[in-house]
Amino acid sequence: MLVVLALPPQAGCGGGNDADPRQLLDTALSRGSLLSPPVGPTEVEIASLGFEDAVLDRQILKIDRETNIAVLEALAGSNEGNEDLGLATVIENLSAEDPTDLNGVKVNRVSGSIDVGSLIEQIRPLAESQSGGRGSEEIPGVGQLDQLEQSLAAAEFELFADAGDGSLKRFDLVLALDDPGNSLPPSRIRFSLAAASDEIVKP
Repeated sequence: MLVVLALPPQAGCGGGNDADPRQLLDTALSRGSLLSPPVGPTEVEIASLGFEDAVLDRQILKIDRETNIAVLEALAGSNEGNEDLGLATVIENLSAEDPTDLNGVKVNRVSGSIDVGSLIEQIRPLAESQSGGRGSEEIPGVGQLDQLEQSLAAAEFELFADAGDGSLKRFDLVLALDDPGNSLPPSRIRFSLAAASDEIVKP
């Protein structure tokens, strides 16, 4: 999706925040946090990023209820014996950043990188559901899943969780896509998923 990707600092080294990034992540991505409230349709903002992650272009993708549930299932942390499921199982280099304000709510921030091979396997079921069984497996804003698998150079994320109850307020996934046929730096694309009751903040 989106200048050369700089990996976030190692866990415990960034931002001067003493919070445990793993605990913040597990709480925000727990099934109870994500799936206990009624789940309805939502929107995902897709932004192409340029130098210093300036937004070059953005579009809004409307997500129906069933796809939203599938997305939240994929985000849900591994628990209830499902050790192979959830984004929490494929993240690396976790770091708790300084708290910030998001839509008037104080939030904790967790950043990290994601193992790209494992991410593809997490995305595949969502792509298949979006294709309606037609086999196209297309990712909005990216293209065919097979193309993504060949070009995905790196993935990083930033999670914003309510500082009070730990619930997820926003999740940003940034993909670095590299075209081996040219010498340009990877293009970067950011997907932003906001909690249902919140508006996506445009940085």
